[in-house]
Amino acid sequence: MALPSKLRQLIGKSAKPCAVEVEKGQIRRFAAAIGEENPIHFDEKAAKAAGFLSLVATPTFVAALSNSDVLLRELGVDPQATMHAEEEYEYFRPICAGDVVNVTQKIADVYDKQAPNGRLVFVVIETRGTDKRGRQVFKARRVLVELKN
Repeated sequence: MALPSKLRQLIGKSAKPCAVEVEKGQIRRFAAAIGEENPIHFDEKAAKAAGFLSLVATPTFVAALSNSDVLLRELGVDPQATMHAEEEYEYFRPICAGDVVNVTQKIADVYDKQAPNGRLVFVVIETRGTDKRGRQVFKARRVLVELKN
């Protein structure tokens, strides 16, 4: 079964941008949740001694800065039924506590593949973050997949 044209038409659709103020507690909780032990994520003195303005976020922290559920629902994909297929990040500078990051998301691609138990629908979401001056902070790409029977 081919991917419905309705889904293809949503490629390029963007979610409403949002501004996220990065907080020390967020950075600490995220670092602890993933098992990170480097003190630059927990101790402000250690972060400053390492040359950062404040606590520095871990490399995968940007995954917590956005919510793809609205975009997924518009595609008819149940966010609770998706699995991560892959993700990648490109940073243009570190993210530190106190930063305000403007986050935008868009559907970069949608495609499907036949599987033995149904059809797999893949959704590629691009997320970009910019600072107050509009300079790029990060670019992320996430591929989610849902099995449709």
